[in-house]
Amino acid sequence: MLVRCVSSACEFTKEKEGTSEMKIEDYRDFNVECGRKICRIRTERQYSREYLAQLAGISSKFLYEIEIGKKGCSSYVICRLAEALDVSVDCLLDDSAGDSDNIEDLCRHFHGSQKESLTLIIQLMYEMLHNVS
Repeated sequence: MLVRCVSSACEFTKEKEGTSEMKIEDYRDFNVECGRKICRIRTERQYSREYLAQLAGISSKFLYEIEIGKKGCSSYVICRLAEALDVSVDCLLDDSAGDSDNIEDLCRHFHGSQKESLTLIIQLMYEMLHNVS
């Protein structure tokens, strides 16, 4: 999984600059984009910054600095944040990963009773479609 973190960072730069050479501005842009995505997902999950930081094993101050793009972080921390947010590392690093139509990716946005309700709805839809055929 750590290799995927690094390769996604390189892909971000290649798409932006058309080259595999990263510049300081690229790192800043990458950190800002990644931080915004982490903040957005944390907010969607209704996690406080302190709670997510605790889940990921980092300080809330460091998480704040990541979210505003002031600091970057290691691939290990990205993986810990992805795990704590219950998303793939690609979701945090890849611009297009958040726009997926994959039902599994969409289900990750629901938790607890919402996830159970969604599962029941999908099962009912599946049964209805198979009874019609």
